[in-house]
Formats: sequence, structure tokens, C-alpha cells
Amino acid sequence: MVRINLISSEQVRKKKQNRPIEIQNQLILASVMLSLVVLLLGSGWILLDRKLDSLEAEKTAKLAEIEILKAQIKEVENYERDKKIVAERIAVIKQLRANQAIPVKLLDGVSAGIPPRVWLIGMTENAGMIDLSGRSMTNQEVVDFVAELRKNPVFKGVSLVESRQEKEGNVPVYTFKLTFSVSS
Repeated sequence: MVRINLISSEQVRKKKQNRPIEIQNQLILASVMLSLVVLLLGSGWILLDRKLDSLEAEKTAKLAEIEILKAQIKEVENYERDKKIVAERIAVIKQLRANQAIPVKLLDGVSAGIPPRVWLIGMTENAGMIDLSGRSMTNQEVVDFVAELRKNPVFKGVSLVESRQEKEGNVPVYTFKLTFSVSS
């Protein structure tokens, strides 16, 4: 087969001269592209490093905030415990004040109703019931004392358990025992 070269020798020479220029341009383009890739990777690395630093700073701040909140929670728990203790003490004080009123009412009611020639020997409380023992010069004074106690609205269920005559020396004395309850 026969080949015919239609390209002039001048064009062949130019083509051979353009070849190194093309390779040089390709190398420059490749180095520019490689530089851009390295620049992009470096800037990405720097951005990720900054983001990591900011996240670590945020983590440190959050941990510090957690410690502060733990201290506040402990303080609130201590406050709640102290509040409960104070509430229990207040309840005890109120109960004591309520219980304090009963003996005052009792003694006030008994002393208001006692006749002049009646004296008390003892008073005991058992399960809300009051046992009262005393002496009198006459049986009528014991009856008057029981009647006065029954008139008082503070006393409930006043009953004469025992009344008997005894002698102390030459004087006749009546010994009596009463039971009743006190309304609160």
C-alpha cells in the first residue's frame, strides 16, 4: 500500500515544535490542579480542626455546667430535707400546744367548781380518762362538787365512783373518787 504524505514539511516541523509546548502546558495545568487540591484539602483540614476545637470547648463548658447543676441539685435536696425536718418540728410544736390546753382547761374547771371545804388528794390521767380523788367535810359538799363539774362543758361523763366516811382523829371526813374525761 502506498502512502502519500499531503502534509508539508513545514507543518510537520511546527507540529514537532508544538509538542513540547503542549506537554509543558499540560504539566503546568496538572501542577495547578494538584496545588488546588492540596489547598482545598488543607483548608478542609483547618476547618475541621477549628470545629473540633470549638466542640471540645463546648464540651468543657457543658461539663462545667453539669457540675454546677449537680451542686444546685444537692443544695435543693438538702433544702427539701431541712424543710421536712422543720415541718415535722412544727407539727410536734402544734401538737404540744394542743395538748397543753387540756391540762389548763382541766385545772381551771376543777378549781372553779371546788367548794371551800373540799380538798383534792390526787389526780391521774389514763387513756383520756381523769381519776380524781379528794376529801370533804360533808357528803353534801362532794355532791355539790360533782354537780359543778357536770355543769362545766369541758368535762364529759362525770361520775362519782366512791364516797365513804372515814375518821381522822375525832373529825369525820368523806373520801371520794371521781372519773370523767376532758373535751379538747
